[in-house]
Amino acid sequence: MDTERLIELIRRAPVLQVLEEEGAADRRELEQQLNVSKSTVHRFTRSLREYGLIERADGKFVLTSLGEMSITEVTAFETSIETLWELAPVVEVASANGIDIDVAAFTDATVTIAEPGNPYRPVNRFMSLISETKTLRGLDPASINPLHIDEIYERIVTGMHTDVVFRPAVVEELLLSNPDRAQRALESGNLTIRTHDDLPFGLTLADDRIGVGIYGDEMGLLRLYVDTDAPAACEWAEEVYTDYRNTATELTEHTELSRLPPVQVLTDD
Repeated sequence: MDTERLIELIRRAPVLQVLEEEGAADRRELEQQLNVSKSTVHRFTRSLREYGLIERADGKFVLTSLGEMSITEVTAFETSIETLWELAPVVEVASANGIDIDVAAFTDATVTIAEPGNPYRPVNRFMSLISETKTLRGLDPASINPLHIDEIYERIVTGMHTDVVFRPAVVEELLLSNPDRAQRALESGNLTIRTHDDLPFGLTLADDRIGVGIYGDEMGLLRLYVDTDAPAACEWAEEVYTDYRNTATELTEHTELSRLPPVQVLTDD
């Protein structure tokens, strides 16, 4: 398809969408549905008929077979572009770290963005995902939000099996700022902490849903959180998590952190 025809198809897509939804429509009905003038509808329908995308039947316009297939493809293209724009921060970070990501796998994802009046929307969405999950795995390059440390701690010590990879500095902060809780969480047998020097983004793998979090530069708050239960996205998250987990260092093997007072992180006798 030449560029001119493709542009024409996208520009006239609203007409095709109306006909796809209604099955058939005359010029007056198209004017009302599209809120355009009679001359505009005449111009639109003339070009679409010239390209073989619509035809007249019983005084109304209907899609041809080519028109039906074309609007299906245009709708899919528009959805992909919208998803790409919403996921732009994730795509940029993934690309910068050499991580391939199939945007189509996140087409139906829930995208939660921090707002000036509600900066905690993404982290609250994250907490809603783990509120009932029995297992939690993932990557987290930033410190845990202080507002949720207690809740996460309680979930771990009461049975949520957690295997998470942090940056070393984040682990050090957790150990020094919450030594008692860190010790009890480790001793519960439900928590495994690993460290990795270079984590690209936050990644959550709950029982039946995954999430990707992008942090802002200020205060380490989540500015974007994308979550979905789409099988392709879950498979992607599993691969990314496994790659980083396999190259991470388990806390009990991390010599520098194991010497940090006052916490005894080496729990094996």
